[in-house]
Amino acid sequence: MKIHILFLPSLFLCLTACTTVPHVTARSAKERYAEELMAIVPPSVMFAQLAEPYAQTYTAPYAKEKAHANFMRNVDTREVDRIIRDALMKHFTEAELKALATFYSTPEGRSCMAKVAPFAADVVPACSHEATQAFRKTAVDAARRMLLP
Repeated sequence: MKIHILFLPSLFLCLTACTTVPHVTARSAKERYAEELMAIVPPSVMFAQLAEPYAQTYTAPYAKEKAHANFMRNVDTREVDRIIRDALMKHFTEAELKALATFYSTPEGRSCMAKVAPFAADVVPACSHEATQAFRKTAVDAARRMLLP
């Protein structure tokens, strides 16, 4: 009787010990597509391109190189990767990420992807300036109680 009582728990422990494997998190297809997309032109390459206009503000050639190198040293590439991966996962469906990865894997797509950072370097500051101006004007309108109905 006592052997029977010990047998079942022992068997259970043996079976669970034999079938226990380390937990490996399987990446979803959506995550794989996001990773594939990020590998086409890695965020660190994009940041290097974004640093170019900043570095060009220095007149001495050595200062341009140093400014660019310092900028890249000061970028937390892991954090940038995380931010971009999270944004891709948040804003795009699996099908959209697959389509983007398929397109950006083509020669034309790679060319477009390589131009995204320089394009953003031109557009984002100018658009941010325009948005800031619009916010300021709207705040003035609100303070004067002149918001449109």
